[in-house]
Amino acid sequence: MQVSVAQIKAKFTAIARQAALGEEVIITTRGKPAYRLLAIVETQERQPFPDVTALAMQSRPYSVKNPSTNPANPNSSDTANFVADWRAQNERF
Repeated sequence: MQVSVAQIKAKFTAIARQAALGEEVIITTRGKPAYRLLAIVETQERQPFPDVTALAMQSRPYSVKNPSTNPANPNSSDTANFVADWRAQNERF
């Protein structure tokens, strides 16, 4: 629905009810769209992500299981090279 500023002044309550029902209301100024009137919709609050710190602390350090499959650095097997190894294995270009 498109309404002018003059119409919105005269019939705001009726137009606001239409927006509350889900209809998009475009308010025009001099015949050109200028504003959009939308109803505020209540949404459910999302649950926070679980804390995985304890799980990460229990995990084993990274190591290359088969160094011959890593073309970037066949001798890397320590945790310091994790990012470089991951990038080399997952590079798409």
